[in-house]
Amino acid sequence: MRLARFCSLAVISTVFFTVFAYGADTLGSNADAVGDPQYVMVKKTSVVYTQLDPKSDIVRLVKKGEYLELLSKGDLWFKVKVDGRVGYLETKTGKVVTRPGGKLITLMLYIVILLGCAGGVVLYVKKQQITPSTAAVGGADDDLDDDLD
Repeated sequence: MRLARFCSLAVISTVFFTVFAYGADTLGSNADAVGDPQYVMVKKTSVVYTQLDPKSDIVRLVKKGEYLELLSKGDLWFKVKVDGRVGYLETKTGKVVTRPGGKLITLMLYIVILLGCAGGVVLYVKKQQITPSTAAVGGADDDLDDDLD
């Protein structure tokens, strides 16, 4: 019964932290905040061009998960700063956020929760194995030895 309660609490905690992390990421993507520096989180590997033309020179290839400083936003292009150079990235390949990163903290929270839950379950199981059963202490099976004499 205690194990079921513990597992329920672990699941509820994990769901809570998942919702919390999602909410923090959603709040981080609020691009309407005035005065906050904004970034573009790259959603898939793509190219930053020197001009608003895919035929122009390439500033750099950017990979999924990178954060680029946002200078301005258009309907089809983000004007970004990459390695100290100004370039353009298609809007369909990125997402505007108000802070870079945050995924590492979320990952660390998940790891701590999982390790805590696993440790709790292991301790509970070990405790159940060490605790003597009622038969060994003097339950109904104790009378069987007397019949053998």
